[in-house]
Amino acid sequence: EDLGARMCNAFETVLQQHQYAVIIGSDCAALNAQIIEQAFKKLMTNDIVIGPAFDGGYYLLGMKQLHADLFHGIVWSTETVLRNTLLQAQKMNLSVHQLPVLSDIDNETDWKNYLNAK
Repeated sequence: EDLGARMCNAFETVLQQHQYAVIIGSDCAALNAQIIEQAFKKLMTNDIVIGPAFDGGYYLLGMKQLHADLFHGIVWSTETVLRNTLLQAQKMNLSVHQLPVLSDIDNETDWKNYLNAK
């Protein structure tokens, strides 16, 4: 299965037992507890919460109800993931809160840039 199917399955599983679910990318070194707490807080008043990454993807996605169609038609690991996800959310009439834009670490240059920015 592709990344979208795996994320959809994770949301489906967690939302059967919990009111909210947030998934995070493991490659976003700048992600911290305050941003994750903000995501859960914003889910109280929004259908989804998304943490945009500078490369056109996202480092966090949260929802309080499974929206499986949000994962359809997305070409994963490209610079259009965020844009296409937001377009899909708009088509589905979902309210969206965007968190701060952060960098993820995809290669050695990204890691060096992160270290230099600290």
